[in-house]
Parts: sequence; structure tokens; C-alpha cells
Amino acid sequence: MARTGKVFVTGATGYLGSAITARLARGGFEVRALTRGSDRTREVEALGARAVIGDLDEPERLVAEMKNCDIVVHVASDDTDAEAGDQAALEIIRTAAQDGRVRRLLYTSGVWVHGDTRGAIADETAPLAAAERVRWRPAHEQAALDLAEVEVAAIVLRPGMVYGGLGGTFGGWLREAREHRTITYPGDGAQRWGLVHRDDMADAYALALEHSRGGERYLLVDESRLTVREMAEALAGAAGARAISEDRRAVVERLGTKGAALLMDQQFTAARARRELGWVPRHTSLVAEARTLLREWESATQAIAG
Repeated sequence: MARTGKVFVTGATGYLGSAITARLARGGFEVRALTRGSDRTREVEALGARAVIGDLDEPERLVAEMKNCDIVVHVASDDTDAEAGDQAALEIIRTAAQDGRVRRLLYTSGVWVHGDTRGAIADETAPLAAAERVRWRPAHEQAALDLAEVEVAAIVLRPGMVYGGLGGTFGGWLREAREHRTITYPGDGAQRWGLVHRDDMADAYALALEHSRGGERYLLVDESRLTVREMAEALAGAAGARAISEDRRAVVERLGTKGAALLMDQQFTAARARRELGWVPRHTSLVAEARTLLREWESATQAIAG
């Protein structure tokens, strides 16, 4: 059970990765944060980490850095070819474990591996029916767990739709609200999404390093059971905008497999994470926090602009 050590984080400057990096640094870990450009060095340092300039397309360089770390936290995702990028990362991690001291891995998956739960409340034991967008992900989860063959204790984390801060789907909604006075939600909005606040998600990663022995999968959701329409209307109301629906066919035509995933109805329980990791989300309702989320988004936007 790790409480300290040297951690290598992929995707460290991304929406999820930056929150996780900052949380681990605050928790006493010595963090090496992968970033593609030297222009992000100050950003990484502000998170409490040391920048490693590189890319998953440069395996030799990354292995040299990674093999001197005890833990790898894999968060990076490449929208242009997510499957290939993820496969490359897993191969690099395996090599670093064989040639170095990596003995723990936190692998980031997501709730879309469950597909549409069709009104049922799913847990980690539910059969997977992955959305087309992430059809490859269950096999990669298993590949991460199979690193036990090289003495790596892997933990698979499946965050829900993440909210809070500037990024993600909800950050995009607030940007639309400010620029166009609308928030456009997919379909009729009757579907539910599993949600998790960005800070709560980051806490779960730290707790997983402290409490999990490896070999487990954990869903990370706040169990709020909100519909997409309820979320859109709450954020629109806070921003003085209108929530408007987009026809299902138009969503899929515009966004492809991502649009189809956003139309899924998903409900989950995070009972395992609560029980085994001691994880207790502090944020339990996006709707109740709509005005706070807007203020935080505006502050972050102004900080970047200024």
C-alpha cells in the first residue's frame, strides 16, 4: 500500500490529469508529469510536479524516465487515435516494469465500457457492453491487470462524466452558455449520466494508492441519478441561458460514436470504492452546485485570459 513514492503521470496537463497530479503532489508523492511541450513546464510546476517532456510515440525516452518511478498513473487519452495511444502506453509501462522499479499502476478507463445500463444500477460485476466509442477499452483494462505477470499491481478506475473546472462536457456547456446564451443537450435529455466531480475523482486516485492491493476495478460516481435535461437546465439557469435539446439523429451525425455514447442511459453504484477505498464524494449534486460551478468556471477563464 503506497503512501509515498515516485509517481509518473501520463496526461498530466489534461483536464483529469492535472487534478490527479496536483492531488498526488499534495499527498506527498514525488510526481513526474508527462507533457508534450516545454511551454507547459510552468503549468506542471504549479501543480507541484516536475515536467517530463515527451510523447507516447517516443517509447525509449519515456521508459528511461518511467523505470525509475515506483508508480505509473495512466490518464493520457488521444482523441485522434485513442486505442493506439493507449496500447502504446501499456507497452511502455510493461517495459518500464520489466527493466525498472514500477510496481503499481492506476489505469484510467471510464463508465462507457458498461454501455447503456437500460434503467438498471450497475456495479463492477455487471457484464460489459462497451459503447462503440470505447469498444477496445475492456481488452485494455485486462491488459493492465495482466501486468501482474511482471509484478505490477494494477488498479482500473472508471470515472463517470467529470464536472468542475474548465474542461469536459460541462465546461463546454458553460462556454456555450456565455457565448451563445444556450446549452444544447443531446436527445430529449431523459437519459442519466454517471457523474463525478473532478476533485472527488482525484481523491479516489490517491485513496486507491493507499488502500487497494491491486487487481480491482472501481467505478467512481456520485450516485446523483440526475437526467441530462435536469443538468442542462440547472447550468443554463445559473448562466442566464436557455437549455435546448438536439435531435438524436443530429447528435450522432455531428459527433459520431461520441454522440451515440452521450445518448446512453447509465446508472451506477460506487459502493465498492466507498467500502474498500474509504472514498466519500464531497460533491453529490451538479444541480445543487450549478451557481458555484459557474463561478469557478468564470474565475478559471479570467485567470487564463489575464
